[in-house]
Amino acid sequence: MRKYVSVGILGVLVGLGVGGWLAYGDEIRYYAGLLRAYRVARRFYAKYEHLARDVAFHPEMAPRLDVYSPESGQGHPVLIFVHGGGWRSYDKELFAPVAMKLVPEGLVVVIPDYTLHPDAGYEQMTHEVAAAVSWTLENIEQYGGDPQRVGLAGHSAGAHLSALALMDERFLSTYGHDATELCGWVGMSGVYDVGAEYDFWLAQGVTAEVMEEVMGGQANFERASPIRYVQSTLPPLLLLHGEQDETVPVSISEDFHTALQEAGAASRLKIYANAGHADYLFAALDTGPAEVISDLLEFVRLCSGGGS
Repeated sequence: MRKYVSVGILGVLVGLGVGGWLAYGDEIRYYAGLLRAYRVARRFYAKYEHLARDVAFHPEMAPRLDVYSPESGQGHPVLIFVHGGGWRSYDKELFAPVAMKLVPEGLVVVIPDYTLHPDAGYEQMTHEVAAAVSWTLENIEQYGGDPQRVGLAGHSAGAHLSALALMDERFLSTYGHDATELCGWVGMSGVYDVGAEYDFWLAQGVTAEVMEEVMGGQANFERASPIRYVQSTLPPLLLLHGEQDETVPVSISEDFHTALQEAGAASRLKIYANAGHADYLFAALDTGPAEVISDLLEFVRLCSGGGS
């Protein structure tokens, strides 16, 4: 049985207020934006002719990925987008709006699934993300993408997993690759210090049991935190965060950015005013030109030199 949310029951989830892992105010905004984005994009997913659906990216892994290609041409820059959902919710189809906005701008967009909690912990999830990244580096030229211009991005839990896949060498190296083959990474509202995020919730009287379960206990919080793996040899990094995020405090991105800079990494932080945990993303996906889409496009278009 698939352990992620079907697009067909999205409306039920919105009506019930069922959350993956969000503060109450952020949860309302998140689902409202997600529902609007889904309504705009569901036809795109069903009918777009240049979409390779449910591609196997590793013979021993159950999750699949989707590849959205521009209508014509070769050598396009590539963005791999890893979705969020508190490590336990959603699937790649819900995030078709990301491709719908970026593919017409000349990008190849890859959106992978990963096994969700309780069927997997963070290590299995991160291995699956790393395997999807490795598959992309090895195969994306067949879909019109440039393997020398592959960028990686993630939102929320997806930012946590994609950062670990990039920075903790034990993941990509398992599949014969390393971080230098990617030309950049974008983290959106991510959990880069698991202990700090856990303490944030604890201070509000909430025990984030899902975090303990996903990470395999509090003893693993440090090992599961991307901030532990900052180094100077990483590709360029862009951190995006909403100023009014009630789910992952902006201080987590600020501290991560500081640690990256102190380590000598090329990191840039941008904070969106009056934005929460995900509303800046989903509002952008169901409206016209938006700041976050422009930021993603600029970053990926400047992304070059992978494997150098």
